[in-house]
Amino acid sequence: MDRSSFDEMRQIIAGFSATIAISAIAELGIPDRLAAGPQTAGQLATATGTNEDFLRRTLHYLAGSGVFEEIEGDRFALNDRSRWLLSDVPASLRPRAVFLGSKLSWTAWGSFLASLRSGASGVAVAFGQTLFDYLTTHPDAGAAFNTFMVEQTAISVGPILEAYPLDGVRQVVDIGGGRGAFVASALKAYPALCGIVFDLPAVVASAKPVLDAAGVTDRCDMVGGSFFDAVPAGADLYHLKFILHDWPDERCIQILTNCRKAMSPGASLIVVEYLIPDESGPSFARFMDMTMLAMTPGGRERTRAEFSQLFSAAGLKLARVLPTAIDLSVLECVADASA
Repeated sequence: MDRSSFDEMRQIIAGFSATIAISAIAELGIPDRLAAGPQTAGQLATATGTNEDFLRRTLHYLAGSGVFEEIEGDRFALNDRSRWLLSDVPASLRPRAVFLGSKLSWTAWGSFLASLRSGASGVAVAFGQTLFDYLTTHPDAGAAFNTFMVEQTAISVGPILEAYPLDGVRQVVDIGGGRGAFVASALKAYPALCGIVFDLPAVVASAKPVLDAAGVTDRCDMVGGSFFDAVPAGADLYHLKFILHDWPDERCIQILTNCRKAMSPGASLIVVEYLIPDESGPSFARFMDMTMLAMTPGGRERTRAEFSQLFSAAGLKLARVLPTAIDLSVLECVADASA
């Protein structure tokens, strides 16, 4: 057998260690500390309150993996890869890195074999709860998860609006809008636009500071409710980002049917998700599909054809698919007059 394939396979198997090391380094803010220039392991350990020997060995490992640059004199510096871990860089990967190494995420992935055997998510196997129940009963984890979602949404709004401009839209409803990051950015970019942030009452109550900071509170309502029951009616655009991938088909159809009922004549619904490609090969969407398997109660990433089937079952039809600059796709739906 080919030795090179052995080395490659071994590297893939050991990949978890880089994930955890990067997560810890990101949470400590070490990339931010290196933004001003190289520092020694000792300087970084003192600044972060960590064990110098352990930190040095971790930085050596990550530098050997191409994450940092190692410089003579026991110094470490940022490189093109680790600059994506800076907290203030556009499209920062720091929030994702921190979350992937969190207790919630790592414990769920640790239950992957049991998930395969049982058909239950890793979260359910490990904690006896769904992801969303766990986040509700563990406020610290819930706050960290919501912060991750806010930061991820904030960096995606620009590419989404570039792919799908909101010129001429009167009112947008962000379904499952969390703390209002999407609506806040959209209303700031379009001064004539009004918005509604719709989510569970306990969640949407936290949207006001985000809307206040964007200066758009006077053009946005915060409405509490469940998208499994109904959504606010009468808007001309509805927005669902990273909602459908959390749920199995029957629950997605329920959400989409409620959207269809609420849409005014001529309204559109945009669904923002990763699309699994039809062809085989590496794909971030496939990684996200495994994440949904591990974390959510029946969620999954889908192909374009699978989304079309969901839309059709809810009385909608897929009008077009627009790619963005960050791998996400915007799927625009309209009411199916024949349904």
